[in-house]
Amino acid sequence: MKLQSFLLPALAGIATASSDGLQDAEAYIIRKSKSTTSNPPSIPNDLAESILLQRLSSPEHPSALGRLAESISEDEAISYVNQFGTPSRPLFDETDANEPKQLVIAFSGVTADKYKELKAALPQVPLAFTAPNLNQLSVGGKPRCVFGSSIDPKNDKCWKSKTQYLQYDATKDSKVITQLKQSLPSINAQALDGTMETTILLLSPTSSSAEELRRRDEEEEQVITEDLGLHSAAASTPSTFKSSSKPNSAASASFSKAADLKIPACFSTAHACANETNSCSGHGECVDKWASPGAENGGNACFACRCMSTSEDRGDGKPASLYHWGGAMCHKRDVSTPFWLFAFVTLALVGTVTFAVGLLFGVGEEKLPGVIGAGVSRAK
Repeated sequence: MKLQSFLLPALAGIATASSDGLQDAEAYIIRKSKSTTSNPPSIPNDLAESILLQRLSSPEHPSALGRLAESISEDEAISYVNQFGTPSRPLFDETDANEPKQLVIAFSGVTADKYKELKAALPQVPLAFTAPNLNQLSVGGKPRCVFGSSIDPKNDKCWKSKTQYLQYDATKDSKVITQLKQSLPSINAQALDGTMETTILLLSPTSSSAEELRRRDEEEEQVITEDLGLHSAAASTPSTFKSSSKPNSAASASFSKAADLKIPACFSTAHACANETNSCSGHGECVDKWASPGAENGGNACFACRCMSTSEDRGDGKPASLYHWGGAMCHKRDVSTPFWLFAFVTLALVGTVTFAVGLLFGVGEEKLPGVIGAGVSRAK
């Protein structure tokens, strides 16, 4: 009995505290035509989001309004859009100079204490509608300017179009609630002048259990992704190497570095050499480097790849290309001969041209002999 007498008041206090806090999202609309009702409607989440996006839509930055809610009739949904949305523009009227600008201020993280502060900051502002489970709006709402400049429709630096969406955390941005209370007379005056309409949205709190499940799912996906990455990295480095049919392949160059680190300099048997080097990549054969012709090695053998030259038929009657190979597995194309041939030919051409230019320049600088005009007679 004592335990029950202690628990009942505590449970009652918890229930009272939860009832005082924000349960469903609440929308307050400040505009010129004020329509108050003693029983604000509770509309579906999808319809509430469509109404808010319709208020934020403009010809320059149109918003995807989505579709109407299926839980209510189409006529009822359209009546809510006409009641809480912006008035529809005539079909052939493209001018919007006289239309008021639209400002939507959303608050997330509304606790019981912050809900009381927000209600105190909005005296005599009618509640338009509520929406269950509306905890976010698919609009980027990072403020460009400070709060005072963001709610000024004449500030072109902060207003890039005729709509403005601002979202704040009621717990972290507690100063914004005070600034909203101080700016409320100016917001009401702009609504009466038809300059700007303001919608204040109190988002419903997110479920802690849902957030915990989402966080666990993200962690599990990250672990699975890391495991798959490690598995693919291990699978991409096989123990044996198969050379590509194209000698200039980038994959061959990357695998050749790993192969040089893993392939030993000597194998005890020819069979082990052929298995580990994939028969010298098809470009050579395994031979005993220490074996002498006509002599026994006495049990000490060193089998390694001896690279050979290969030819590749190009087809179409063209002569075959000859390739030379090197490396521990004969997987590297030997380009030393073409390189030195190209280098020596280039140096020879440069030297020849330099010598010719210098010779011509030296001949042109020689002075002419003084007797060149001795045999020339003057005309009479």
